[in-house]
Amino acid sequence: MKEDNTDSTTTTPPILEEVVWRDDLIRWEGGLNVDIKKKSDDGDDGDESSDDGQSFLIDPFADPDPFEMFHFDFDLPSNNNNNQQQVLEDTGNKDEVNNNTSRSISLQIRGYKTDAEQIWQSTGLTLWRASHYLCEYQVEHPELFQNKRVLELGAGLGLNGILAWRLSCTACVHDDESHVETPIDESTSEVCITDGDSDALVHLRDNIERNRPTTTTDSTSKVSCHQLIWGKDSSQKFLQHIAHNQKYHVLLASDIIYSAVIVQPLWETVHTLLEKEGGVFVMAYARRKKVPVSIDLVLETAVEWGFGYELVKEDLEDGIWVYEFRFR
Repeated sequence: MKEDNTDSTTTTPPILEEVVWRDDLIRWEGGLNVDIKKKSDDGDDGDESSDDGQSFLIDPFADPDPFEMFHFDFDLPSNNNNNQQQVLEDTGNKDEVNNNTSRSISLQIRGYKTDAEQIWQSTGLTLWRASHYLCEYQVEHPELFQNKRVLELGAGLGLNGILAWRLSCTACVHDDESHVETPIDESTSEVCITDGDSDALVHLRDNIERNRPTTTTDSTSKVSCHQLIWGKDSSQKFLQHIAHNQKYHVLLASDIIYSAVIVQPLWETVHTLLEKEGGVFVMAYARRKKVPVSIDLVLETAVEWGFGYELVKEDLEDGIWVYEFRFR
């Protein structure tokens, strides 16, 4: 990520040196404890082949344009019922109520199509089902991100983290006399969007810049992007060198469970980075036939690490659940 000293909304580049790592090391080699290569000084990410000498061959007949631009529009209705009622009484028009009490956030997320070959190496290069449900949850609970320290785990292309950032930017105060909501002049929110995958980080940082607000009132929250490979040791280093020993009020994650070996490192990370008093970890989980990890394993491990949980959103037909986790 390039340093831009003129933009106060972007934090300084990472202090920890990033490494070349892709999530296929988990799926094909069975765990997070693998040999990782540091980036060379000239920016070269090293050999694309795996340690055993095998490499992924690109199909010459594959889609010549595997990229896709995903477009999202999120309507943010006012959470003040008195405001809506006053507008309705003044105008008698429900459409006018919507026009006067709603705001919206538009996002453009660029990544690979879901059937592109590239996602076999890095699953975070496209969007998955559960991320949409986590977005719905965020829009329903924008207060989670107002003047809070927020971190997304396994962000991939960054949809959920970027939405959290933009939600924190659009915090409003309500005037009971004028029934008008005004954007606050300054937000103390900080949103950190993370992934462990080297390839995903490239696209993630690009999407953050693509969705940077253009108005002054929408650019008061800080956003940063860093590599975070899960586990106790790596999370403690992250807490010290990136977070400056300040834990996070809110952690977010969606579609991050695709191998049993990552469940323990996930909870090690959540336990290390989440604020114990009032902190909440919101995770969207999608059931997948080809992923032999049940939600029961995730919940049981959460309890072992001292967390309680609550199901806050579900879609039984699609097999997607959103849980809130808090320290007991």
